[in-house]
Amino acid sequence: MSKGYAPVPRIIRDHPDWAKKSFSKGQALVDLFLRATHDRQKVKGVLLVRGQILITIKGLSKDWGWSRGKVRRFLTTLKMGKGEAWAIEQEIINPAVMNPMKKPRSLGIRITFIYYNEICGEGGK
Repeated sequence: MSKGYAPVPRIIRDHPDWAKKSFSKGQALVDLFLRATHDRQKVKGVLLVRGQILITIKGLSKDWGWSRGKVRRFLTTLKMGKGEAWAIEQEIINPAVMNPMKKPRSLGIRITFIYYNEICGEGGK
């Protein structure tokens, strides 16, 4: 196993080669990690802390050029990777107040990289 890390600037996601489909599993993992917040912020009214992202299966499917099923299986694999540097926890986020006239919908899935601070250092607290 490799030790240490190499900083990858988030701007790499803007490179034309990054947008080419279909993503490899490694590229998808790096993409998720680059999307993780480095500091507290609100996204769609949901507070995210360092190492978290708010995603939708549909959105990742589109971004990565994968089926929704492949995205779900990939996230399940990461979720089962307890002890691995890239291990995640998932939580479905529902709106606090729902319109009774509309079908309830989730805002997305909050993903937490369990070892984000160990990998990236404790900055941003």
